[in-house]
Amino acid sequence: MKKNMWMIALTLLLSVGLWSGSAKAQSDFGEFSEILPVKGQSSLAFLKVGASPRAVAMGEAFVAMNGGIDAAFYNPGALGFITGGEYSLTYTKWLVNSGLYSGALAYKRGSNTFAVTMVSFRPEEIEETTIFQATGTGRMIRGGDTAIGLILSRQMTDKVSWGAQARWVQEDLVLKTTSTFQFDMGISAYTGYRSLRIAAAARNVGSDIQVETEQFSPPINFNFGMASEVFGEQGDPTYLTLAVETIMATDYGQRWNFGGELWLGNMLALRGGYKVNYDIEDYSLGVGLKYPFGERDIRVDVSYSDGGTYFDAPLRMSLSGAF
Repeated sequence: MKKNMWMIALTLLLSVGLWSGSAKAQSDFGEFSEILPVKGQSSLAFLKVGASPRAVAMGEAFVAMNGGIDAAFYNPGALGFITGGEYSLTYTKWLVNSGLYSGALAYKRGSNTFAVTMVSFRPEEIEETTIFQATGTGRMIRGGDTAIGLILSRQMTDKVSWGAQARWVQEDLVLKTTSTFQFDMGISAYTGYRSLRIAAAARNVGSDIQVETEQFSPPINFNFGMASEVFGEQGDPTYLTLAVETIMATDYGQRWNFGGELWLGNMLALRGGYKVNYDIEDYSLGVGLKYPFGERDIRVDVSYSDGGTYFDAPLRMSLSGAF
């Protein structure tokens, strides 16, 4: 009991530390806004696209949603609460006929969880144009981005887990290809008050990307959130989870995410979410269907989110399960 209390206290201190650091970073950006990029001017923008339909349907208020393979894309610390092996494969129909493909594979052995993640962004193929051939050269071109990560998560007690991810990222701009390494880190803890948990994560932390003579910062996010069941408990046939999360993004500012997930009969999930201070995907909806396959479950998730005034609504579909 005493060990759990110490670990929860440590989680709170780390959460406050991450939040303070994020506020200081954003303040610094604001102070030097004339010479530093602020809103929307980071590199590797594909890392900001939600890679899980379950999380997106909940407004991406997901940093404190412990357990489940989807945590691999939001908080490596929360991944430590899985109980065995899990996998997921996701396709996202993104803006302007582009697509995002993502997948994760995780396995828990003892107190340690090992995982690998992959995200690949593929824009629409277009015809090359030049100054002298403005109508097109006849050559079709397509860039793209790729990220491959390795996660180690450790469950310290039955209530506290932390984790980190090291990720290699490549950006293909057709005429130039650049790559870098990034890190995610996170921690999650049950508070002991009913099912309330708190969590914090720092994502996309790494060096700048250089393109020709310009340098662009990665889209670093500092996330802090809470989640709890307000009806029933996890594992019950029917239960409702509500979550809230605040994000300090160094290339945008403070954002808020709100979401909920209702499981009915341990087979059907209904989800909804809302975001504050975003250009698109303000609101989102989704469903999940879980059914047994032998001794394990397979889950299919679908999400719909607002595409704003000028874009079609992004759609996401995933297949996940345990092994």
